[in-house]
Amino acid sequence: MKDFNELRSEFEQLQRNMQLNCDDESCLTDEESREDYPDYLVAMYKEVMPPVKSGIYFSRWDLKAMAAELDEHFALDVRERMFKKFMQWVATPDDMKQVMNQFRKNIDIKCELYQEYADKYPASKEIFEKKIKKAHSTKKYLDTVFEEFFT
Repeated sequence: MKDFNELRSEFEQLQRNMQLNCDDESCLTDEESREDYPDYLVAMYKEVMPPVKSGIYFSRWDLKAMAAELDEHFALDVRERMFKKFMQWVATPDDMKQVMNQFRKNIDIKCELYQEYADKYPASKEIFEKKIKKAHSTKKYLDTVFEEFFT
């Protein structure tokens, strides 16, 4: 039976081999993969994608559906990579406007559900109102990003 140090060295060797055989960017660290993207993408990801900040959870299926409406298709993957693939579609200010409209549309759909839940279950109204307020703030943030980077 192998001791702990032998297992650890085998594991470390396996990790080194995997990094050497990396064909795509999936094995790059966050810092290495972000270098190819403008700062607004990192900022958008940090402000829009976490539900604690935006009030909305954008699932992998949400991202896939939003992209499909713009005739962009990609496989299900980690949310951050899917977000980056979705944003790679942006080449012009009009493209960015379309992407942001997809985010707004998704936010509006989820806010309608939140409002329905708040009406149906009055005890949860305070929770859902906070989420709706954050969601509306996120829509304003999207407008700010567009104005700062695309006009």
